[in-house]
Amino acid sequence: MDLNYNIHNLIRLKSNFSVAPPCFLKRSVKYADMEIYRDSKPEVNLSDLNPLGLRLFYNENIFVHKCLFFLDAHLEIKEIGRRIILRFNRAYDFFRNPLSYFLAFLQMKLLDKGFSFIHASAVARNNECIIFPAFSDTGKTTTALSFLKDGYDFLGDDKVITDGQNVFSYPMPVRKVLSRPFETVPLLRRIKTRKTIYPPIAEAGIPRKIFFLSIRNKNEIREIDKQDIAEKISIMTESACPLFPYPTGTMLGYYFIRNIEFNRYIEARKKIILQLVDNCRTFLVTAKTGFEFYNLIKSRNDGLQD
Repeated sequence: MDLNYNIHNLIRLKSNFSVAPPCFLKRSVKYADMEIYRDSKPEVNLSDLNPLGLRLFYNENIFVHKCLFFLDAHLEIKEIGRRIILRFNRAYDFFRNPLSYFLAFLQMKLLDKGFSFIHASAVARNNECIIFPAFSDTGKTTTALSFLKDGYDFLGDDKVITDGQNVFSYPMPVRKVLSRPFETVPLLRRIKTRKTIYPPIAEAGIPRKIFFLSIRNKNEIREIDKQDIAEKISIMTESACPLFPYPTGTMLGYYFIRNIEFNRYIEARKKIILQLVDNCRTFLVTAKTGFEFYNLIKSRNDGLQD
């Protein structure tokens, strides 16, 4: 059974497995901008395709990445007009990360419409929002969830969407970190106690403040240069929503064959992020652990009340 998604009337998706936040699920969509399928089909027909090296094959509207080992692991990208269809078999799903290619195409679709993902958590109250960009495992989810007790609603814990003037929700299911019992033990520090929670979700908010979160040996909060934080958000967004997902040769081969000016997407993303930052007050928040950011922010001001 196919799943249908409508993401803020910007992008419509079809898939045979879960690929986007459940809040965007619809009974049907008239037109899908993208489709992505995990397929049991054992083979892909390469007879009518041109080779690009040993692993990539293409024709006018099909592009295939086929892994070179004893199992038939492959990804097929088909274009029908402006619609993108991704299909991959279970071997490819096991040995590669096909969802990273899905996110790359989703990011390009958003950028074509003047929107972009950013790697951040965010919360909203009274139609205004605050944003917490940070690298993974820093504490942005914990910080955003802490603000819920102050009457904020959730926009997202890892990614949100923005056009520079508004921030739109992208709330994947949240697994809150309750404790890290072996944080000081090198081989065991990734062991965490988690709990799945279902916070109240806001659709969108006007951005007012950005708190950039960073783990350091000093607890501090201070205003930070806007250009600096815009560059950092751009870099972090490429890490979480890459236009060049690993292995990079596959996506670069696609850009090469389809004559896609990928620099245009990079610059478009930077422009949107810079506009977002210009519309906000920007702060650097440093703490020894991710559980301390909330209290530091609250000690400086009450989130949006300042």
